[in-house]
Amino acid sequence: MRAGRASAASGAPSVRCPTAPVIGLLGMAVWTVKAGRHGEREERCLEHSVVGGRWGRISDLSDVRTRRELNALCEREEPEWSAKTRANYVAQLWSLRERMLIEELVVLPLKTTGTVAVGRISGPYAYRTDLGEELCHVRPVSWIKTDLPRDSFDQDLLYSFGAFLTVGRVRRDKAEERILAAASGQTPDLQPASEPSGDDAIDVEAAPDPAQLAREQIRQRISQTIAGHDLAYLVGAIFEARGFSVTASPPGADGGIDLLMGSGPTGRESPRIVGQVKTGQAGVDDYRAIFGLKEARRADQGLLVAWGGFRGNVKREAQAEHFSMALWDADDLLDALFGTYEQLREDMKSRLPLKRTWTLVLDPE
Repeated sequence: MRAGRASAASGAPSVRCPTAPVIGLLGMAVWTVKAGRHGEREERCLEHSVVGGRWGRISDLSDVRTRRELNALCEREEPEWSAKTRANYVAQLWSLRERMLIEELVVLPLKTTGTVAVGRISGPYAYRTDLGEELCHVRPVSWIKTDLPRDSFDQDLLYSFGAFLTVGRVRRDKAEERILAAASGQTPDLQPASEPSGDDAIDVEAAPDPAQLAREQIRQRISQTIAGHDLAYLVGAIFEARGFSVTASPPGADGGIDLLMGSGPTGRESPRIVGQVKTGQAGVDDYRAIFGLKEARRADQGLLVAWGGFRGNVKREAQAEHFSMALWDADDLLDALFGTYEQLREDMKSRLPLKRTWTLVLDPE
């Protein structure tokens, strides 16, 4: 049976338990919560099992009982917000404060590792001052998986995860079951979807981020057409565009090294880089292996590319070798690609035809 909200007897403020929106196959809504434009809150969210953020100078919402009260509080504490901004932030805060129900799914896309965390809301809203000023309005979460590859999810779900909101609700068809299946590595047995509830939480599909949509389309194209060892050739082409001489190992036994890159007329002058490119995820063992090969080859730097993202404590371990080891997930590779695309070889451009577009940068909150 589904858990309701905590009562005053548990030490939390007594709150109304609204009827859950009937969205997913199991009758629960699915939410996405972001952790900063650059993922600056992600590690704290995972370590302390919470999702949330900060909205301007808005204070503790524990005593707020209605959306009208919340709107009045926001108008009082942030009078410079426009009516449109206030309506947007009130909707997100009200979702975090009241609409998210215990046991509902929450998705946290991780920019720092290129993976996705999935969990369930496990308790009522709280205002915390011990997690840093950027993470004060929170909901506790019981994490199911914290390092799921993005390729585990269908493309429409990835579009929703990239929406231009800090807190939003996913209304994609059968989203709940498909996300749970991805978390368990299974294929969902899909049934007809339930009708949306019609409540006023903001749907992430109504607030798409054009830049993120474009990145997802390019990411999908690379996954489909530049798979396997060809991904190493793409990374090599990027470094060639940066002025390096690149030697790419042929498919098969490569001793753990896919790329040897160097400068100067012979391609052996500093900086000398050894690279390994993985189409899936990479863990600590992969990192230690390429680090050892860097030392054995007397290279200046090592590069580990993991298109599927990094699992475990790879990023944390790599911090000690910040100037000699680089980790690229899919987003890092895309950034490098966009920065050198005009200088790429024509054969690589023909495999991945792109053009530059300009969009207005909006407030992501």
